[in-house]
Formats: sequence, C-alpha cells, structure tokens
Amino acid sequence: MPTHLFVYGTLRAAFSNAPAIHLRQHSRYMGEGVINGPLYDVGSYPGALYLPEVSTLIHGSVYTLFPDSQANLLQLLDEYEGVQATPSESESDEYVRRIVPVTCAGQLVDCWVYLYNWPVGTLRRIDSGDYVQYLTKQADL
Repeated sequence: MPTHLFVYGTLRAAFSNAPAIHLRQHSRYMGEGVINGPLYDVGSYPGALYLPEVSTLIHGSVYTLFPDSQANLLQLLDEYEGVQATPSESESDEYVRRIVPVTCAGQLVDCWVYLYNWPVGTLRRIDSGDYVQYLTKQADL
C-alpha cells in the first residue's frame, strides 16, 4: 500500500478547508508532482482523469503520509471526496481512490490519487492542468 498521496485540487496548500489542514498536519510535503491526463472544472472543485498514454499533465503536490495516522487520514479524505469504503462499492461514486505513478523530483512515486469517475463530456477542461493557477486566472477576469 502506498504511503504517498498526490493532490491536485482543494487539498493543495493554497486551500484552508478542514481536510486540507488535516492532511498537512498528518503528512510531510514531499514536493510538486505531475500525472498524465486531463483536468476538468467540475464546479467548485476539479476532477482528474489518469490517462498514461496522453502527454497532457496534471499538476499537484505529493505528500508522505505518517504511518501512525495514515488509515484515519485516508478514511477522512475518502469521506471528503465521497468515496465508498471498498472499490467495488465506489464504481458509481463521483471519485475513486486509485494508485497512480506520479513524477516527483524526477522520479516515479506510487501515490494514492482521487480520480474523477463520472462522464466529462459537458465539463470545461483546465488546459494548464493546474487548478490553483486556473482559479487565480479566473479571479483576474
């Protein structure tokens, strides 16, 4: 089981919601990372698809989870993301938690990632792949 988590949306350091703060209290920031795939604006949060065959990158942060609090932290984050307890129950959920190889500091690191699980046909694509940058540009308009 991975001891790392890749976050690309409202769990990043730019956000001060309770789950994001809890994540920072129970993990160590490892660095910025990227995964292959498109990123979408779902409304008040983003949704990522992991597509290893595409060159589009999603930017985010990698955290090393503290072993003594990893299970409780993942349970809290699963609730925040609306993920069911078991993968077989989560197929209809908006997000699923999966293991994805993340490029961080020039190395591949297996990380837990919350991936968007619903159709994206009507969603706006975030071309930069960076949700924080996207929100900053939206605020400037």
